Amino acid sequence: MSETFGTKTCDVVGYEACYVTFATRGYPRRLRKEWDETTGADGTWAIVMRYVTAWKIIDLAGADVPLPDGERPLTLVDNVEDAVVTWITRAFVNFWLVELVVPRPN
Repeated sequence: MSETFGTKTCDVVGYEACYVTFATRGYPRRLRKEWDETTGADGTWAIVMRYVTAWKIIDLAGADVPLPDGERPLTLVDNVEDAVVTWITRAFVNFWLVELVVPRPN
């Protein structure tokens, strides 16, 4: 898959067809404080999911996990490989704190 800005391809072996797309705008400064004050996986997941605009994630049986328009609780990925769930959070942090602050080429 050719990546566009905000789209990240999964680097977990066996899940390279999975991807997530993050919003490219709307990251207020107060997000850093909220992130730092959040405890637990549910709180972190809730923040990450606010910025996910699309994804292709598969569960352990190989079925697509639909991305709901509304609430996206951590239970949404209960049957997804743990490494993939961890990758989503890792990809978000890298995108938000590294890629978004670096000027993009014209």
